[in-house]
Amino acid sequence: MDLESSEVEGFALLELENMSPFPLEHLNFGYRLDEAGRYAFVFAAYKRRFERVDQGDWRRIDAVLPDFLIGLHPEAKGDGGLALVTEKAFVAFAYDESSSLPAGFYAESRELPEGDEEASPLNSQLEAFLESAKERLGFEENRIWFANTDAKWVGQTAWLGAVDSSEAPAAKFSFSRDQIWKADLRDPDLVDQAKRDERQNGFLWKGLGALAACIGLLLLGELYWAGSSVYLSYREDGISKRAPQVQEIQGLRNTSVTLRDFQESNLMPFAMIEALWPLQRYPDIVYRKFETEGPDVLVIDARASNQTQVTEFKKRLERFNKISSVELSNQVNNPSGTTFTTTIRFNFGAFYGLAGVSSDG
Repeated sequence: MDLESSEVEGFALLELENMSPFPLEHLNFGYRLDEAGRYAFVFAAYKRRFERVDQGDWRRIDAVLPDFLIGLHPEAKGDGGLALVTEKAFVAFAYDESSSLPAGFYAESRELPEGDEEASPLNSQLEAFLESAKERLGFEENRIWFANTDAKWVGQTAWLGAVDSSEAPAAKFSFSRDQIWKADLRDPDLVDQAKRDERQNGFLWKGLGALAACIGLLLLGELYWAGSSVYLSYREDGISKRAPQVQEIQGLRNTSVTLRDFQESNLMPFAMIEALWPLQRYPDIVYRKFETEGPDVLVIDARASNQTQVTEFKKRLERFNKISSVELSNQVNNPSGTTFTTTIRFNFGAFYGLAGVSSDG
């Protein structure tokens, strides 16, 4: 398609409405453009399929993305087809020479354990899926990736990754914020509100940065004045008069230092997560959420198929030479698996690059 940038979304949605048996207001949808801007991969889901999903937090999260998004990255294109194993589905892509986007798509739901019933082995499910995918999409050779569907955010960039069958990293691709907005499956009104909220937050941070710069100038002025002979002659009187101002300035300075430290540590959580990647052994352990507590502590909200995998995961972490302690909490066992929170305390300075400490441990 040869369209202006402002016309692309309207055209993509028009094509979706022509192909779909449902009107757009009954769908959650998104799309992905190729690098040349000539082709679009449009995807949608019937809203009633999300009725069992808790959507209360959708406004507060970064995005709601399809679990196969990594397969739409231009670097995912390779020789033959690509099969993705996600948390709940198998997805296959076929590519051709016309675009970096897939030319063919096929997906099936994974058979998951329900109650006391065990699911078929993953390998046998995957083999049956590949036979169907090859027959439908027409490729002979294929790559198999196990996708980690939780995006890791670094600033305005989302990173998605996958491993191969030997658990070695197979892909780690980045998506810009604009690309994520286009792929976001939330209602358009909710996406527009999220964009406004993000812009407001950006203005707030810029305002705080300007405030920090003003306070820095004020502090320099105070230091210069403190060194002058005029200030020395009236030192006692000046200190008593300006004590409230100095206290307020010191409080604001502490705020600016805290904001600066937060900015400088933006890459630390991602470095921690990347270091733990070989220990995850996906899909035995699925990371769902990450938080930090200071420069050396990472809190992971995760899910496992059973309690044994949680115990083995803790042992693997404790053997890692960069980790000083591991604590498990909030363990909940249910028919679909075990959810838990692990608090990992790394050795002091293991990821603090600004201090000159090697990140290799």
